[in-house]
Amino acid sequence: MKQLLLTAALLSCFGAHAGDKRPGVDALFQQMGLTVQARQQRHFVVGDRVDGYFDGRTASYGQGEGYLIGQQVLFKDHASFVDGKLLDRAGKQARETVQPYGRELQVGTSRERFVLHAGSRRLSIQVSTAKAARLAVQPLWSGALAEPRWDGEQLLVSLPGGSLFAAISADQPFEITGTGSPQLQVRSKTRRFTLHIAFASDAASALAQARAMAGSDAVIAQSRADLHERLTRSWLKTSDADYDRALLWAKASALGFLVDEYGRGLWAGLPWFRENWGRDTFIALPGTLLVTGHFKEAREVLDNFARYQNLQPPKDSGSDDPVSGARASDYGRIPNRVRGEEKIYNTVDGTPWMLREGLEYVRYSGDSGFAERMLKLAGPYIEGALKHSVDADGLLHHDDADTWMDARIEGRQPWSARGSRAVEIQALWFTALEAAAELAKHAGRNEQAAVWQAHAERARQSFVRLFWDGQQMADRLRADGSRDMKVRPNQLMLISVPIDPFKPLVAPEVEAKVLGNTVAKLLFPYGIASLDPASEYFHPHHVNDAYHHKDAAYHNGTIWGWNAGFTVTALSKFGQQDLAWQLTRNLGEQILGHNLDGTLGTMSELLDALPGPNGRPVPSGTFAQSWSVAEFARNAYQDYLGFRPDLLRGELHFTPALPTAWKHFDARLPFGEGASLQVQGRRQEGKTWHWMLRLQGTSQPQRINFEALDAAQARQRSEFTLQPGQAAQLLISADQIRLNGKVLPLQAVMPSQQVLLKNLGFAMPPAANTRFPMTQGKGLLQDLIQRGEFR
Repeated sequence: MKQLLLTAALLSCFGAHAGDKRPGVDALFQQMGLTVQARQQRHFVVGDRVDGYFDGRTASYGQGEGYLIGQQVLFKDHASFVDGKLLDRAGKQARETVQPYGRELQVGTSRERFVLHAGSRRLSIQVSTAKAARLAVQPLWSGALAEPRWDGEQLLVSLPGGSLFAAISADQPFEITGTGSPQLQVRSKTRRFTLHIAFASDAASALAQARAMAGSDAVIAQSRADLHERLTRSWLKTSDADYDRALLWAKASALGFLVDEYGRGLWAGLPWFRENWGRDTFIALPGTLLVTGHFKEAREVLDNFARYQNLQPPKDSGSDDPVSGARASDYGRIPNRVRGEEKIYNTVDGTPWMLREGLEYVRYSGDSGFAERMLKLAGPYIEGALKHSVDADGLLHHDDADTWMDARIEGRQPWSARGSRAVEIQALWFTALEAAAELAKHAGRNEQAAVWQAHAERARQSFVRLFWDGQQMADRLRADGSRDMKVRPNQLMLISVPIDPFKPLVAPEVEAKVLGNTVAKLLFPYGIASLDPASEYFHPHHVNDAYHHKDAAYHNGTIWGWNAGFTVTALSKFGQQDLAWQLTRNLGEQILGHNLDGTLGTMSELLDALPGPNGRPVPSGTFAQSWSVAEFARNAYQDYLGFRPDLLRGELHFTPALPTAWKHFDARLPFGEGASLQVQGRRQEGKTWHWMLRLQGTSQPQRINFEALDAAQARQRSEFTLQPGQAAQLLISADQIRLNGKVLPLQAVMPSQQVLLKNLGFAMPPAANTRFPMTQGKGLLQDLIQRGEFR
C-alpha cells in the first residue's frame, strides 16, 4: 500500500507520466530563434556538413563572405521582393531571426526564409505573403557571371573560368527579369514562392540536383525535420530557458563542423582551421557526437583518422620521412592535421586523445567489435612511444611546442615552451595506457593488458613524485628535470582526462588542491586564463599590435573557450557545481549573443584575458570553434547530469552534480543501438531530488551505477537494475537514496574535500590600468625567448 501511495505521489509530481518531453519541429525552432533588433548587424554562420558554410550578417546585403564551398564563393547573398518592393532587412520594420539552418525575415505580413540544407551543397529561399502577389528572389552573386543557361525551367550559372556551377529551380514556373544579377519572379500571383539552388563542380550534377528539388517546397520541411531529429536525439530541458536555448545552439554549432571534405571529420574552427585536426577532433568528439547520440558518425571519424596512423618510420631514426614529414619518434601516431594528402604529425597528444575517445565511443555505443580496431592502433602507438619518447621514469617526453600550446615564432622557437614533460601529456599517456589495457582485457588479451597497466602504474608513481611538491603541481618538467611552477589551466586535466573506473593519476586530496590553486588564480567569470596574471609572461590582450605579435599572448593569458569544459568537469566532481554553473551561464550568454559582440549561436576560439573598456568579454581568434561549443554541450550531459554509459561492463553510470539553480529537468539520454534513458528530475525540499527513469528502445535490463553527492560533497555509490517498461523512482537526499521507496545500500567512493575548497570563487580580473611587464615595450617576450632566457 505504501508503495502504491508513493508511486501515485511521484506520478502526480511528474505530471502523471515520464513520457517524451521533446518539442515538435516548429516549437523547437521557435525556441531556438535568435531575433536581432532592427538595423542591427550581427554575424552568423551555417555549415552545410559537406565542405562549406554560409557566412552572413543580419540587417545588410552581401556584407558576409557568402556561401564558401571549398575555397570558392559563387553565391554571396539574396534579396526578396513582393510586387516589386524589396523586403528590406535593413529597414526599421524588419524583424530578422537567425536559425541553425539559416535565417528568417518578417516585414509586415511578408516573410522570407533562407535554408542551407545540411548534408548537401543546396539551399532554398522561400518568400510568402498574406495576400497573393508577384513574388521574386534575386540571388546576389560574387562577381560577373558567365553567360547563364536557361531552359525555361532551370537556370545554370557560373563565374567565368570557374569550377563551381549553380543550378536554379523552383516550386512553380518563374521568369527572369532584369540584367546583371537578375530577379527570378513567379509568372502569376501566389502567396508562396520557393527557389532552390544546387551547387556542384560540374554543370550536369548541379542541374540534376536542382531538377530533383523542382516543383516542391517539401525539401525545406524535410531539412528542418532532419535537423530537429539530430538536435533532439539527446535532450535536456531545465528550469533555465536561456541555458536550454544556449545548449541547443551549442549542439547545432558543434554538428555544423561535421564534414566530409577529407573523409568524415570535424573541422577545428572557422574561418582559418577548415581541416581535420587530430587533437581538436578528439577533444570535440564526445560533446559533438557521443552525448548527442551520433554514434555512427563517431565511428566514421575514428575510422578515418585511424587510416592515417604513421606505420612507416624512416630507416634513419634521425631523419624525416620524405613523404609524410614524420619523425622516427612519430611512429604509431595519428596526424596533428589532415588536409587532403598533406598530413603533419607534430603533436604528442592527438593519439592519446583518440585512444581515450575510442574507448569512450565503445562504452557509449556498445560496439564491442570496434575494440579490435582500436587495439590495432594502440599497439604501434605504445610501441613507438616506449621506444622513442618514454624516459626512465615511464613518463612521455616531447618537444616544447608539441602540446596544445603549440605556437612558434616564425615556425621556430616556441612562444610557450612546455617540454620536455607537460602535466596534461602525462595524464593523457597514463589514460591511453589504461584505455588500451581495458580494450585488451575485453578482447581476452590479458597478458598484454597487464603489461600496459604496469606501464601506466609506473608512470603514475613517477608523476606524483616528480610533479607534486606537496602543495602545488608543476605545469611541466623542463629538460633538466626542474619543475616549472607557472600556474596554467592544464593541471585541471589531471582530474578530467582519466576515465572512471580507472585508478586516478593522483589522489582526490591532491586533485582538490590542484583545483583550488588553479581556480583561485585563473578562473574569471567569463573563462579561465591560460596563464596566471601574476606571471611576468602574462599578456592581457590577444591582439595588441603596439606591443607584441598576437601569438605571444595566444597561450600566455588569453582565454580559450574549450578550457572551460575541463574546468566545469573538475568543479563538478568535487561538488563545486554552483560555481561551475555561474561560468556555464555566462558562456551561454556568449553563445546567445547577450553579452558578447561575437558570432550568434556559437563560441569563438578565444577571449582576451581582460574585458574590454565596456566591461564585456572581447572575442578573438576564429569566430566559431568546434571544441568550444562541443565542451559546452558535453558538460551538460556528462557533468551536470553525470551520465556516462559503460556498455563494455554492461552498466549505465550516473555521477550527477545538479546546480542549486535547477528546479527540475527532463532528459533523453541515448546509448547503444537505438536505446535511450528517459529521466525526469524534480527538486522537492531543499536539496532533495525526485528522479524518474524509464528505458526506451531496448528489451534488456540495465545495471545502473549511481554516485550521489552527500551534504559534505563526498560521493556515495549505489547500484540497482532498471527493467524495460518499468519506471524507477529515486528519492535522492543528503544522506540516502531510495529506489521505489526502498533504501539502497551506499558505498563511500570519494571523501569530502570541502575543507580544501571552502569559499572557492572566481578570481578578480586585474584592473584595466594594471602595468604588465610584457606590455612595457615592443616584442619583449620574443626578445626574451630569442635570447634563451624564457623559463
